[in-house]
Amino acid sequence: MALVVSSGSVSDGNLGTFLGAFALTVLASWAGVLFSLLLTVGLFLDSRQLRQTDSDWAPTSLYALAGIVHAVGTTLLAAFVVSVPVIGYYLYRRQRRDTTTR
Repeated sequence: MALVVSSGSVSDGNLGTFLGAFALTVLASWAGVLFSLLLTVGLFLDSRQLRQTDSDWAPTSLYALAGIVHAVGTTLLAAFVVSVPVIGYYLYRRQRRDTTTR
């Protein structure tokens, strides 16, 4: 009498698929973190530069916090509910203003 047990374990055929999916997940996660860090630095430097121009809108450096919240969004998706509208508002206001230097 032979006992055959079938389980959902990773077999040789699925091992490559599993490792590929794992590698892509890790790569996408780190790419999201890198993007968020670049977004944070970019928002901070851009808002600092815009405060030195003549305009009716001088954004605060606190907009860079939206980049940090966006970084949290790579792990906690609910953070995107806050960061995406704030960044969208910043970009909308940024696009509408004149960037003449003082």
